[in-house]
Amino acid sequence: MQLDAFLLLLGVALLSFLVVVTLYVVWSRIVGLDPTLAQGFVSLSGVKRFAMALVSGVLLGVSAVLAPSVPVGVAAIVMLAASTFAALMLFELVRKRHAT
Repeated sequence: MQLDAFLLLLGVALLSFLVVVTLYVVWSRIVGLDPTLAQGFVSLSGVKRFAMALVSGVLLGVSAVLAPSVPVGVAAIVMLAASTFAALMLFELVRKRHAT
């Protein structure tokens, strides 16, 4: 894979990650949920947050290298982002339901 294709996939992955995080927090507040997962992440120590960021960055980089082509890689990243957002929202809904 060429460097420009790798950088494109990595950029799409980074943007999709940022969009999912933003949508998670904003949508949680709109529907009246408390983003407990985000609050739990913030309460972690700096070393643990750094380790989680490093692992997620390595996984994004490896997945960008392993993508057979740019369109397949972009489609996979978008599907992963949508699935992650849906899983986060389901997690918060189930957590709220069990809390009440």
